Amino acid sequence: MSLRGIFLCLALIVLAVSSAPRGAMAHAALVTSEPAAGSVLAAAPDQVELVFSEPVAPLVFRLLSPGGGPVDLLGVSGDGARLTLPLPPDLAQGTHLVSWRVVSEDGHPIGGTLSFSVGAASAAPSIGAAEDRPLGVTLGLWFARVGLYSALFLGVGGVFFVAWSSRSTLRAGALRRVLTSLLGLGVASALVGLGWQGLDALGVSLSALARRDVWATGLETSFGRTAILAMIGSGLGILALRAASLRTLRALASVAMLAPGLALAATGHASATEPQLMMRPLVFLHASAIAWWAGALLPLAFALPADRGRAALVRFSTRAPFVFAVLLISGVVIAVVQMGAIDAFWSTAYGRVLVLKLGAVALVLGLAVRNRTVLTRPVLLGDGRATRRLVRSIAAELVLVVVVFGLAASWRFTPPPRALARALPPIELHLHGEKAMAEFVLTPLASGAATVDIDPLDADGVPFKPQEVSISLAPTDGGMEPIRMVAQRGEDGRWRTSVAGLAGTAEWTVRVDLLISDFDKAMLEGRITLSASP
Repeated sequence: MSLRGIFLCLALIVLAVSSAPRGAMAHAALVTSEPAAGSVLAAAPDQVELVFSEPVAPLVFRLLSPGGGPVDLLGVSGDGARLTLPLPPDLAQGTHLVSWRVVSEDGHPIGGTLSFSVGAASAAPSIGAAEDRPLGVTLGLWFARVGLYSALFLGVGGVFFVAWSSRSTLRAGALRRVLTSLLGLGVASALVGLGWQGLDALGVSLSALARRDVWATGLETSFGRTAILAMIGSGLGILALRAASLRTLRALASVAMLAPGLALAATGHASATEPQLMMRPLVFLHASAIAWWAGALLPLAFALPADRGRAALVRFSTRAPFVFAVLLISGVVIAVVQMGAIDAFWSTAYGRVLVLKLGAVALVLGLAVRNRTVLTRPVLLGDGRATRRLVRSIAAELVLVVVVFGLAASWRFTPPPRALARALPPIELHLHGEKAMAEFVLTPLASGAATVDIDPLDADGVPFKPQEVSISLAPTDGGMEPIRMVAQRGEDGRWRTSVAGLAGTAEWTVRVDLLISDFDKAMLEGRITLSASP
């Protein structure tokens, strides 16, 4: 495939990324809060507690109070998925808004707003609409990741292949220049990625790129570890290319070869998935196998036409099946964990990108099998025509590999189905009756199940402990019998239960029965609307 074909493939991927929605895409989600969203408190709280579906790191928090401007909340402390936000003393009566922005373990920022009232509800202060991610930030993030992948897999992998195959392949000055350029691209991409990661984390535009806190924030996210490891690996690769002895070349190349696996295991969807003791090593093995495989392509393409790569081709062909086995097994396990269900392949953006990536990988493997079974033997026998065909085939593999990098980079903007299953926004409902009230929070899952949290309140809005809490969910169209559940009281005083069978129906009637005493019961009703699963 020509250079025109390469640019056409990359242009299509850029178009797909730039045309995708650029708003906030939840990779973690706020599960519960204290005070509960929409609650009316008799006295002002001294702190807000936020509990997320995954571990998060704090970014920006602001409080908007009635009649006042925004106030930054400082001194936020965190413990994994739980954050505690100290509030100013003596909050005014009325409705307050807490604007929060955090970054999840996989490096993706998320934000939202929590409302609560002191004394009685009032008109909520204006907080402004959340802005979409600017196109320039989206493209910068994407290009930075493609550059990192190219440097780590083609650059570092290429240096490692040269070091342990045949030093004679480096006699081609063009190969040395190409590998050095790729490794330099890795350093530049890591630096660009840090800045653009900071822009995305803080939710600011390109005009804020000169701010120190933007770069500090980018470095403090999990992507900061990836960027540092990528720069170290690229730097070691450059030093290896300049090594005076074969022993030094191999030592530096071997240490650099740790960078692809470590860098990808440091951040991203797969490495942030539980159990991390299994997932991070799998990501390391998967990335290392990619670097070994893809890294061989450039050296072979440069060495074979000059009759210097036959010994390296024999070693590559002999070991490739074992590397492919590691690549396949680790990739399948990661995909199974990330996808969760078969229909996620076509019902989620992540799944559709994975299908395209698998198609490109299948083409790469098809070319690789053809090269090994049809062309390798004639090349080793000195067939010039077969050598030219093999070099063209390797060039096509390189094009497809770059396409795979572009598709993998687009996962930065598409949460995996396993995250979607936990990251659908909770639905909050305030139920009011003559005898009692309740804060009802339903957190839907992509599977059609959900968790339900109930905070019982007496007629004055003060939390109390009923003898029993039961919930009934019935579709408003009457198409099925109500789903009935009995909630269990947790240590925090909140009543919880879970429910299944909500998929396919949008409108539901909610009924919460609070058994106040043996002779008194409060029955509270309301309606909720479930959005379609992603």
